[in-house]
Order: sequence, then C-alpha cells, then structure tokens
Amino acid sequence: MTKLKLFYINFFTVVYALYAYFDKGIAYSYLAEITLVIGLLLLFKSFRDFQFAWDRRMFLVLVFLGLGLIYIVRGIRSGYAVMDVIRDSFVFNYSLFIFLIFLQRDLLPLLMKRLLVIYKWFPLVVCLFFLLSSYIPSLGAVQVFNYRLFEYKFGDMGVQLLICTLFILNGNIQYQSKYYWATLVIIAYLFLIISSYSRSGMVAYLSGLLIFFLLTKNKELRKTIIGYLKWTPVIFLIAIPLYTSTKIDANFQGRKIGLDQLSENVTSLVSDDSSNKPLSDNKIWRITWWAKIIDDTFLGPHFFFGQGYGMSLADVYDVPNDPDGNLRSPHSFHMTVLARFGVIIFFIWLYWIYLNVKKLFKPDLSSENLIYYTAIVAFLINSSFDVYLEGPMGAMPFWIFVGLAYSKEVFLDKPIHESGLALK
Repeated sequence: MTKLKLFYINFFTVVYALYAYFDKGIAYSYLAEITLVIGLLLLFKSFRDFQFAWDRRMFLVLVFLGLGLIYIVRGIRSGYAVMDVIRDSFVFNYSLFIFLIFLQRDLLPLLMKRLLVIYKWFPLVVCLFFLLSSYIPSLGAVQVFNYRLFEYKFGDMGVQLLICTLFILNGNIQYQSKYYWATLVIIAYLFLIISSYSRSGMVAYLSGLLIFFLLTKNKELRKTIIGYLKWTPVIFLIAIPLYTSTKIDANFQGRKIGLDQLSENVTSLVSDDSSNKPLSDNKIWRITWWAKIIDDTFLGPHFFFGQGYGMSLADVYDVPNDPDGNLRSPHSFHMTVLARFGVIIFFIWLYWIYLNVKKLFKPDLSSENLIYYTAIVAFLINSSFDVYLEGPMGAMPFWIFVGLAYSKEVFLDKPIHESGLALK
C-alpha cells in the first residue's frame, strides 16, 4: 500500500502543480476529478486503517456531503440534465479532498515538501507564462480542451501568491541570496498585475499578509517581517518601472496595466464612483444578483430548500449571460450556497466558516497552521466575489489546505521546518 500511496502522492502533486501554474487553462481537463476518484479508491482499499481528524467541522462537512447526495436525486427527479446536476453537486463534493489528505497522514511531511517545491517556483513560472503568453500571440492562443492554456484568473493568482509569500516569510521556502531579492521583486510585480485586474485578488493578498503579521505568536518572525517592510519601498521602486513598462491591451472588462488603473481599483472598493463605468457596473451587476437571491430565499419561496442542483442561477434570476451560456453561479460562493440550499444550510455554512476562523486566535497556534488558516481565509475572500470554489482551480487547493490544517492539529507533532522541510 505504501508504494501505491507514493505513486499517488507523485500524481497528486503533479496535478496540483498544473492547477497552480495554469489555473483556468486546465480547468476543463477533469484532472482534479480524476485525482479525487483515484484517491477515493485508495481510501476504500485501506479503509480499515483510515483515521479521521474528527471534530464539529468535519461533522458539518459530512452534513454538506450528505445533503449533496439528496440534492442530486432531487435535481435528477426534477428533470434537469444529469451532467448539469453532477456539475452543480461539486459545490461541496470537492470537500472530499480533505479525506485524501487524511489518507496520506503518514506521508504528510513528504506531501508538504512537494507542495513547497511547487510554491518555491510559483512566482518565476507564473510570471514567465504571463509575459510570454501576453507578448507572443501564437503562444497565448494555445488551447487545451477548447480553452486557452495561458488564461490565469488574477483573483486566483492573488491567493496562490499569498501562500507562496507566507511560506517564504516563515522560512519554509529559502533561496540563495542572488535569487532571493529577485524573487521578492517578481512577487511585487505580480501583486501589481493582480491588483490591476482583480480587486478580490488584491484584497485577499493584503488581508492574508495582515492576518499573518498580526496573529503570529512567533516574536522573531514578527521582527523578520518588520525587517522586510523596511525594504518594501526599494522592492517596489524596482517593480513599478517593470510594471508600467508592461504594455498589454485592456482585458474584456476594460481593465489595463497602469498606475491609474491601480488607483481606480483601490478607490472603487470604498466608493461608488459612477464615472468609472466598467468597475461601477461590475459591482452593481453582482449586488443586483445577490439581492434577488436574498429576496428569493429570506423573503421568498426558497427559504428552506433553495433552488437545488441542475439549473443555471443566471437563468433563474434573469441575469445577462455570456455568449456561451456558461455563467451559472453568482460570483460569490456564499450566495451560491444560499441560492441552491436555502437559508438554514447557508447559516450552517457560515457557522463552519466561523469554526475555522476561530482557530486563528488559538494561543498555541503554530506558524505553519497559521499559514494554513490564513490561506483558508484568503480563499474565502476571493470566493466571495468570483466563481472560485465552485470549480477545481479554487476548490482543490482550498479543501487541501483545510485538510492540511486539520491534519496538522491531529497527525503531525513537529512544525514543517523541524521536519526537514525548509527548502533552500
């Protein structure tokens, strides 16, 4: 069984790397789902030795999964297409990745070492892919499964960049000095790119850094972070000219690279400036859809059970769809839960979030687990304003980090850096 687990960890981390480096470009490859199925088969094979990291949070996860099965039956009996019902069921079915982390509990140090390698190279790889695909049209047009391979959602990139940054700050990822400062400049450059195209990615990244700094119990680590802050102006003095010299056409939402765009994105978070029509319309479009869902559930006929699976929520709430009709979720995972499951399950979901966020304030929380829970919060922030946890590029890493956080509390006794996992 150990050989099978080693093979699975290798396969698991390759798939994780592909999603980390390509994101939406391979979202329709079904690699995450294949990884999930193979892992579940291994779990059933070794079920007698399987151990849960059991508490109220895991009980609620099982409740969500159980409800999902009921809603699949409901959707099919209501006459919706089976594939649409199954696709919608992955709102919670991706949480099965937690169990696959439990399955690998005896090899978690090895799994973490592989994940740290992925994040060590994340800034350089993603930066190169972004620049090459932007400046070489033939490369940017490469398609996989009828979708562009180099099509990274910048909100997603913000969360992944945060995780990489936290591992660097905590000393889990280390570079030789000649690469170290270059990596920090690349991180600053990518942050500016992310902030130009995604307000949720910008907020998730900055919120995560602030949470980590304020809540770390490691005084030496806090001093190290303050030391980094002294060099931040120098790093950005190098990164900003690189950023402003990047000449790329505006995207489909009219957002472009430039200091004016950064300023507009920041001010739009706290103001309703109707002079910036693309940003204002984007905000109003979401709020209008969410208001319809709240009215339909809290005050309407779908209070208890929601809409269920199988239907497009864009069609149900008469929201303008994209040309391909692929828009099915209201750019907020929490609103998706409310719309599909109703008010009661929505509050249970919020309670599950509360139980996880509460762990951030544990007096004995290690730096490694603080990274995991900070990442979980960042995932939730980005998913509040985008279709993220409904698909594999967000859901797979999210539920994996949930599993790592729970496993660290139960199965692992030593921090990562004491387990020989700091990468140089």
